[in-house]
Amino acid sequence: MSAPLFPAGLLALAALTTVALARAGGLGRAADPVLALVDPSPSGSAAALRAVLLAATAATAGTGLVASLVAGGTGGRGRPAARGMRVVAWVGGLVASGACAVEVLTGGASRPLAVAQVVVSLLVPLLLGTGRPVTAAPAALVLAGLLGVELGTMRTGLPLVVDVVFAVAGAVLFGSCVHGIGAGTAPGSDSGTDSDSGTDSGSGTDSDPGTDTGDPGERLVRAVSVAVPAGLVTTIAGVGQLALTGPPAGYDMLHTGYGLAALTQAIVPLLVTATCLVIGRPAGRVRVGELSRLCAGGVVVAVAAAAVLATLPHPAAAPVPGRPLARPVELPFQHLAVLVAPMRPGPNLVHIAATPAVAGSQAAGHHHGVPAPTGPAGTITVSAGGAAVPVVARPGAPGGWAVLDIPAGVDRITVTDDGSPATVPVDVGDDPAEPALQQALTGPDGPECASALLGGLVAGSTAGRDGAGPTANTAECPSQRLAAADGDALRDSVTFLAGRRVTGLNLVSDDSARATAAAELVRAQAASLNLPVRDVGVPTDTLLVVSGWSAAVPALRQAVARSADEPAGGIVLAPWLATGAVISAAPSEVLPLLFNPGESPARQYGATVAAVFPGEGPSTAGYLAWLRAGGAGGPLDGRATFYGAAPVDVPMGMDDMDMGGNPGDWYPTGTIVPINPPVGPAGAKQ
Repeated sequence: MSAPLFPAGLLALAALTTVALARAGGLGRAADPVLALVDPSPSGSAAALRAVLLAATAATAGTGLVASLVAGGTGGRGRPAARGMRVVAWVGGLVASGACAVEVLTGGASRPLAVAQVVVSLLVPLLLGTGRPVTAAPAALVLAGLLGVELGTMRTGLPLVVDVVFAVAGAVLFGSCVHGIGAGTAPGSDSGTDSDSGTDSGSGTDSDPGTDTGDPGERLVRAVSVAVPAGLVTTIAGVGQLALTGPPAGYDMLHTGYGLAALTQAIVPLLVTATCLVIGRPAGRVRVGELSRLCAGGVVVAVAAAAVLATLPHPAAAPVPGRPLARPVELPFQHLAVLVAPMRPGPNLVHIAATPAVAGSQAAGHHHGVPAPTGPAGTITVSAGGAAVPVVARPGAPGGWAVLDIPAGVDRITVTDDGSPATVPVDVGDDPAEPALQQALTGPDGPECASALLGGLVAGSTAGRDGAGPTANTAECPSQRLAAADGDALRDSVTFLAGRRVTGLNLVSDDSARATAAAELVRAQAASLNLPVRDVGVPTDTLLVVSGWSAAVPALRQAVARSADEPAGGIVLAPWLATGAVISAAPSEVLPLLFNPGESPARQYGATVAAVFPGEGPSTAGYLAWLRAGGAGGPLDGRATFYGAAPVDVPMGMDDMDMGGNPGDWYPTGTIVPINPPVGPAGAKQ
């Protein structure tokens, strides 16, 4: 292979490595649904440009460093570096300069830093062409330092230091491999490329007059003596980076692009070092040119893998028994997020982020137990090694839902859409879940509990705890008890309604512990105020809903249907029913709340959870869990305020000016605003 084609082929190899890892890793989308919203992935073209830039920089820096190191050897004084090394340095420097220019034009790099890198990248090959190649050492060292900093752009602390060590050692390893190619093709080498071993004018890499032609055997010894230590340091740095920042789950090591890239960064330098040791032995010297080219290509692959790591989304945390699991699901034509809880043996609730088809089936009125189609060919199903369970839509809840029995010892579940499976690693441990918790999660109120879990996970992640906050472990679902603050809000609401002289209350409840306690509280408070409470109210009664999400939606739809034929009273919802899918079931409602859904903290929570789980909306349970886990937001109000919900969109910021609705809004196609001052005395906090 001619000298100019060889470095060009190496850079093409870097680009191909990036493409392969990008396809495996889902470049440009979030893999960890809890963490990736803070660090979105760039495009595939930007990743390929980054890989080519860093590979070219490594080639130029490594060639300059090694040429300087061996310049003091036999025949190296007063002569330029070998022609092949100069060609590699020039090609690398020119490609790096071009990549820097593209990054500046696309806004990917600052102009001063790019100009400095261009100057140094071109200075190295210029100095290698002088009579003293050793003068290129300072510039090559600076370029290697820039390579390390660019490689560790997304890291800090010890991982950044490891990246710098990997970059410098890897550059030296690459230069040693290029030097070994020259030893294999020089006149008098053992590879037999030139039959006249006693001349200095062969057609190999070092045939030009005035270049460093030295004894081929001595050059090979020098190349190996530099390559092996550099390879060991590069390998140690790659393995160290794998230990520090590699995928936390063993499954992800071989099944995600990030894991494959991290493994490539760690293993390939080891293979290159082993090959360099073979080259130093008599048997390896016969094929020194080919083996050295192979080593140089391996270093380029390792550098490209290290470069693309910063652009690939980091895999989710390893599954932990008893802690809800949020992970991505990669299917051929859609990329979903999955929540599994309580992550204990037995029935588990599986929530899959809303797809347009699932959302459409929900809007069409599909109830619990009706499969939510994802396309003309079939439905999404989940399985744990046994029978597949269809993912269904549930009233009042976004996305798809399934209750899946996961036996102890099962380490993965399978999500299948239209015959295309995807694997989600799990670990449910051996200890059973608390019965009341498992019943609440897998029952009708499971979606509300899942919303609370997501709120805690997202808040813990954005606060830097990776979901390890107080709500990370599944302890209790909101429907398992009536919180004191909710009870006070309902009591104050009944008192307020009695003062408005409503004809009576049409109470809607269910058999959950919270709804049962809420119904008893409402009846007792209404009785003390002589306010009638009826399970089947007269048309003018105020509808008061204290059930969970699943029972509230059909009750609201029935009330709306009745109001079309006869006058109807108003609708009051319990505080825990503040979620878009419930509120949108009726034209207007009133809710007693201790926070303002239109203020910044509540909107930030809504936007964050929607970014984590596409189509997921905010809820009272999720927001309270967000606050408990350290999410942004002030204390709750001491007294409940009535908020009116209606399908009239009032823009709350520039992002909403298109009037199209935001999935992270509490009422995407409407608004929730306070309609009166606090309705009662200060209540107890949750």
